[in-house]
Amino acid sequence: MLPEDTLLEIFDIYRLDTTVWSRDGYQWDWLRLAQVCRRWRDVISISPHRLDLWILCKSGASPIERILGFWSSIPLIVRFKAASPSLLALPDNIAVALRHGDRICEIDLGVTSSTARSIVEVIQKPLQALKCIRITIKDPTGLPLRIRSSFLGGSAPHVREIKLDGIAFPFLAIRQVLSSTNNLVQLQLSNIPNDVYFSPLDFVDALSTLIHLESLTIGFHSPASRPPQPQPPPSTMTGRPRTTKRTTTLSSLTLLDFHGASEYLEEFVSKIDLPSLHKITIKLFNQILFEIPHFCQFIPHVKALGSPTWVFITHSAESVNVIFVQEGKSSNENCFLGTSCRRLDWQLSFVTQLTTQLSPSILSSVRSLSIKKVLESDMPTGVEDVDSPQWLELFQPFRHVTQVHVWERRLVPGIVQALVSEAGVLPELDSLHLSGYRGSPSVVKDAEQLVSTRRLAGHAVRLIG
Repeated sequence: MLPEDTLLEIFDIYRLDTTVWSRDGYQWDWLRLAQVCRRWRDVISISPHRLDLWILCKSGASPIERILGFWSSIPLIVRFKAASPSLLALPDNIAVALRHGDRICEIDLGVTSSTARSIVEVIQKPLQALKCIRITIKDPTGLPLRIRSSFLGGSAPHVREIKLDGIAFPFLAIRQVLSSTNNLVQLQLSNIPNDVYFSPLDFVDALSTLIHLESLTIGFHSPASRPPQPQPPPSTMTGRPRTTKRTTTLSSLTLLDFHGASEYLEEFVSKIDLPSLHKITIKLFNQILFEIPHFCQFIPHVKALGSPTWVFITHSAESVNVIFVQEGKSSNENCFLGTSCRRLDWQLSFVTQLTTQLSPSILSSVRSLSIKKVLESDMPTGVEDVDSPQWLELFQPFRHVTQVHVWERRLVPGIVQALVSEAGVLPELDSLHLSGYRGSPSVVKDAEQLVSTRRLAGHAVRLIG
């Protein structure tokens, strides 16, 4: 006897009280209400958005074709992660769900290149109900899947999240979708191959309308992120003059993740202003020498950096990372800079070039420096080839550091020898943590000499092992 509006209010309260979190996301048991009587079922079926209704379509479940036919107005969420690289076709439930493009509100797929072809046609069509699309494609060769035509029919007005990893559309196709929505919150374009390259200026222009964008990830497949090409004429595709001095402001962006060449990063940050940025992750392709003056001007304004008090240098067999942490801030508010290289001397060179190019004011607040190996990773090669001058060059910018932590035993002898050879480096050092240094008599001798030399100079250093 209750009117529909009253029933919806009751159902909505029930939804809020019974919503639970599972690995499939937040969900509530609306089917339980729908089974009470025909009227309740009818009220629920015509109010999918008000009641946040959706049907999860995934593999391994019972056949869903009949369910989709019965609940013809309920939005669909399509999720599938391929467990086997030998899989040649999508499971039946996923294939059936993808045929209902007008109802799909979320696509979350992790597939191999062999199964990816079956989803290409779907993601080229307009999906007007779509709010989220995440596609990761793994190929045994490591090469991205290239698609030459449109993406989402060039229009996705309700989309809030786009994540494409290992699947590459022409930039014009991506740009059309970006210009069709004012709701985008997260954008991730990873593993971009060279043949769909787009310039930093064109990318910034494409981002300029995304006033609600909070998270941006852009990553290239190889170091040749700017392949050889003739100089473009001084005009855009529309014939208007190219305004190289203009800066785009994305006031909502809080997270930036970049993987590519330093030259691309330089041009990108010179054209964009990110006043709300809280976390920044930069992974550069390995270059023997690099210059990043625009980035060094950009980074002091990043809220994630603030006045860093701790710097972590982490090594692995494949890469080195420098993490700037401000005391009292969470891991979601820091600055992460790294590069891929296998030799320790190259890794130290990257860190030295980076820190010497940064403004001294950024490092002036750093009091603690940690040097460690990434957990469950091997050390880089060439540890024995690193000499004292390389360690001294690395330490030189950290003039106000009072604590140094060396967590990797293989690095302790070289670091101690370097500090003994030059008393002027790390002039404010008062605490030196050397993991396992007492296990080597020669290292103990050098460490004690360091302490004695610093004490005679009027500055005591405490050794911790």
